[in-house]
Amino acid sequence: MMRAGCVVVVLFTAAIAVSGILLAMQNSEPPRYADPQRGEMLIRSYGCMSCHAHGQVGPELTHMASRAYIAGKIPNIQIWMIAWIEHPQRLKRGTAMPELGVGERDARDIAAYLGTLR
Repeated sequence: MMRAGCVVVVLFTAAIAVSGILLAMQNSEPPRYADPQRGEMLIRSYGCMSCHAHGQVGPELTHMASRAYIAGKIPNIQIWMIAWIEHPQRLKRGTAMPELGVGERDARDIAAYLGTLR
């Protein structure tokens, strides 16, 4: 009997976690502490479009905010987008996205800009 109760608690906790992630994805907005206009400029200065234009190496960035996943497996919410921009190889080893040395502030601003592309 005790075992069944533990299973119920674990399943309930997992359901709450999944629903929280889904809610965060649905309500994800550009972070208020970031500058999307600066992020747009940074996309050009880091040369992002050399790979992301017309889906040459990476996917086109148009409508990035409406995609469910980053790199096909990471939930597309701001915290993960920032982490992806800073260290893509840590999140998905072997990805074509290189480590560009993007700092945290630049990553926040780029993620804020990408969050406007619906």
